[in-house]
Amino acid sequence: MSPISDKIKQLPGPILVLGASGFVGANLFRHLIAQRDDAFGTFFHTPAWRLEGLSAERLIQVDLLSETNLEELLRKVKPRVLFNCLSYGAYSFETQTDRIFQTNFLLTEKILRRLDPSQVAAYVHAGSSSEYGTRACAPAEDDTPLPNSDYAVSKLASAQLLSYFGKQKGLPCANLRLYSVFGPLEDSSRLIPQLIKEGSRGKFPALVDPKVSRDFIYVDDVCEAFVDTALNLKKENYGDSFNIGTGKKTTIQEAALSAKKILEIQGDPAP
Repeated sequence: MSPISDKIKQLPGPILVLGASGFVGANLFRHLIAQRDDAFGTFFHTPAWRLEGLSAERLIQVDLLSETNLEELLRKVKPRVLFNCLSYGAYSFETQTDRIFQTNFLLTEKILRRLDPSQVAAYVHAGSSSEYGTRACAPAEDDTPLPNSDYAVSKLASAQLLSYFGKQKGLPCANLRLYSVFGPLEDSSRLIPQLIKEGSRGKFPALVDPKVSRDFIYVDDVCEAFVDTALNLKKENYGDSFNIGTGKKTTIQEAALSAKKILEIQGDPAP
């Protein structure tokens, strides 16, 4: 049995995953329901391919931008632990500015306002390393972010909101600034799936500047970070943001060369 399985059993329940149809949310939800019968996940629309094969009894289809729906969901589930994996704007095809702020910030405020600190054991929020914006050279959590996109601004605004609710209102909450997560159920347009897909055909996908670097972290490690945060969050850290990565820089060139070696691709990636 994996360490995360043991930890999941220790979480107070019920457990609610908002955005269980997303990449991180789906992986986290699958870990939870493998160990718990009081874990539930939300999704917005069908088809939700990442949730295929899962019990409908654990899934709740809901439009959370409706305050009535949100209130009914929280009343029905009464979550003790809430993992918010909702996000919009991280992919290049997610370009609706209004929806970016509605999903990433305004909805977060509606959720936090409805949580009773005496009833919630932990609220863990999926933030993003994008919050740092142009301050991208291994920033520490207390470095001043310099957001450079609507998405970054919306995520940083939620981080500030969490700080307020944690420090001033005593809500046990935290923001996890996720770096470049990869693994099962990742969108096929992302770098690692593209390297695998094209590499299995003996070639490389089109790549950006090979010197561009990322901190790649496996999705199971991110899921464990969510669970660890919910289990170990102390009052002095309520509202804090935490970087979730490996601390290791990997360039696009290095990732491509790893794919070349593993998949035995002939030739070299384009410079």
